[in-house]
Amino acid sequence: MEETTPPLATRRQLSLFLPEAQRSLVDSIRQRLDPIQHALIPAHVTLCRDEELPDWHELTQRLDRLGQFSITMQFGDPLELPDGCVLMRETMGTEQFKLLRQSILGTAGPAYSAHLTLLHPRNATGVLHDLAAIGRELAGLVVTFRTISLIEQCGFDPWQVKAEYGAAI
Repeated sequence: MEETTPPLATRRQLSLFLPEAQRSLVDSIRQRLDPIQHALIPAHVTLCRDEELPDWHELTQRLDRLGQFSITMQFGDPLELPDGCVLMRETMGTEQFKLLRQSILGTAGPAYSAHLTLLHPRNATGVLHDLAAIGRELAGLVVTFRTISLIEQCGFDPWQVKAEYGAAI
């Protein structure tokens, strides 16, 4: 009897990719801290996770109706969580982020705060990081987002942009 391998899962999510100027700064740090995650996806804020998204037809309708938008967020000092994750939480733009999520999900959805992940917990090795130095490199990081990217990952492959919504203002 021949063994068959189950197909690899495909995941979709909505992400806010950092504009190039801020992305290059953040990605240089992400590449040092987490080369695995850096190779899979550029610096971004996850807007809606796969399990939150409405059905495909409803999702694309809501995104098409969204039109142009602009959200400006500021991020605080890097934090290391107990699971080894290193991230920066938003300190400005929280309400705009929640309203954008609500317009896509149709409800407030589960509580979810915006953040930039610098080191994903699955890649944490227990190495101590100089968070103060990273904080100095990224001090006062302010990002304006004008595009939502619908991205997809097949198995363990890098994430691919499938569609973009919200033209630049």
